[in-house]
Amino acid sequence: MHAIVGDRIIVQAEVTDRPNRLGTVREVLGTKGAEHYRVDWDDGHESLLYPGPDTRVLPRQRAGEEPTARPAEAPARPVRPDDPVERIMGAPVANVDAHDSLRVTAVSLADAAVGALVVMDQGSPLGMISERDVVHALAADADPEEVQAHNLVGATTVWASPADSISRVAALMRDSEVRHIPLRQEETVVGVASIRDVLRVLLDYAGETHRFG
Repeated sequence: MHAIVGDRIIVQAEVTDRPNRLGTVREVLGTKGAEHYRVDWDDGHESLLYPGPDTRVLPRQRAGEEPTARPAEAPARPVRPDDPVERIMGAPVANVDAHDSLRVTAVSLADAAVGALVVMDQGSPLGMISERDVVHALAADADPEEVQAHNLVGATTVWASPADSISRVAALMRDSEVRHIPLRQEETVVGVASIRDVLRVLLDYAGETHRFG
């Protein structure tokens, strides 16, 4: 995906009953082929956006004109397991404060319509907390008002880089038995890889290999 300053961007929600997120590109960062953007979102927030498969640019429209289609770009090559995981990562990243209660964490998961949140402590990422972590804690009679998000972050969080291959991230998920892996560039979490998106690539590639092999 390529965008320029002033373009309107839409990030499609993971579930159909949640609204999509709309914003305007204020700055283009990175290099050609690995661009990311500073976006002013319509909800009043600003964040860096590392585009994933759920992100697209809306066609431009001048005042008084009928909507026109944006010039067609060359079809993107299908994503393959050896591609960098940044091609399928979800962004912007939903997070929760380390000292938020279990109840607030559960509400944040529901509001963001995601399966996991990055736990932040004074601007630094501690790890991830998933729906499964919340369910297990409640099943163990954890007090939703007293237990805090940092209490449920594992001692060893599995991290990956946006430049790591999709197949390597899949192996990390398998070996660590996790469904979400935060992608970190230096000290910033730039995206999250989910098992759903990783499996889609692996299955599509296996299907193509079988068809043409």
